[in-house]
Amino acid sequence: MPDFHIINIVQDKHQDIQSADFVSHVKNSLKFVSWHEATFDAEITFIAKKLAKNLPDESSNHVILVLGNDNTLNAVLNGLLSVERQHQLPISYIPLDLHTNFTPALYLKDKTNILPQLQQIHHPKFLNIGKICGDIPKQQTKYFISSVGIGFDTALTEYKKNSIKNTSPFKLNILKNHFLTTKAFFNQKSFPVTINACSEYLQLPNSFLLTLKNKATATSTTGNLPETSIEIIVLRKMKMMQFVTGIIFNHKYLRSNIIHHVNLSPGDAIHVHDIQPGHIDGGLLGNGSFSFNVDQQSYPFWI
Repeated sequence: MPDFHIINIVQDKHQDIQSADFVSHVKNSLKFVSWHEATFDAEITFIAKKLAKNLPDESSNHVILVLGNDNTLNAVLNGLLSVERQHQLPISYIPLDLHTNFTPALYLKDKTNILPQLQQIHHPKFLNIGKICGDIPKQQTKYFISSVGIGFDTALTEYKKNSIKNTSPFKLNILKNHFLTTKAFFNQKSFPVTINACSEYLQLPNSFLLTLKNKATATSTTGNLPETSIEIIVLRKMKMMQFVTGIIFNHKYLRSNIIHHVNLSPGDAIHVHDIQPGHIDGGLLGNGSFSFNVDQQSYPFWI
């Protein structure tokens, strides 16, 4: 039986009743060793860091169960990895909404049986995670599970978060979502990007969006890495109709001079020579110029 240590993000007044009820269900139904609640990212990271320091550094059944969103998951991961351990603490994750990019969690749309399933797992699986190190936008090292974004998608995320704060609805309606997307599109200026990869050297002066995407799925229980799991996608500034077509058809019909795909290898470097907003797994990195190296490693997940 796993020894669960639960980290729950306490949502603001916009949290839906269903998610709040599920958190109560977990608290009343699942046997756990410790329960921790936080209201912001830095507090989540601090709690995870404290657990990594205090729990024995040995092979054990201790599991960190995250209740929240992808940003919560990222904060926990970075907190745990900020402490040197020979035996990393496995992470389990139950997203409190369906808007998750954590592919292994997609089967959790029906949470009815998830608690018994978690208790029946006997060994963690290793997933590949990404690592960026450098000016992001200040000198630091960050780990990510799904993606890192610079430019348009981060600006759109900021618009949506501000809209929710100012107008109070928990979910944006379709009309408002289209309005915010259009506003972010026309306000986003192009910016120069340099990619120094072992396979090619690219200078892209009119970039609109840059995304690092982790394509990796579960590996074996040994944690062996595939050769490459991180892909970079860069979109050039384009006309609105081209952009809409690209969204509808998932970039399928965008010309090669508009969209660039590069599979990154450990140590490859990315430079954004302008002040831009950035995010990591949906959490904001702040505004600045970016110059960092990309790497990857494996981490144990209780899934």
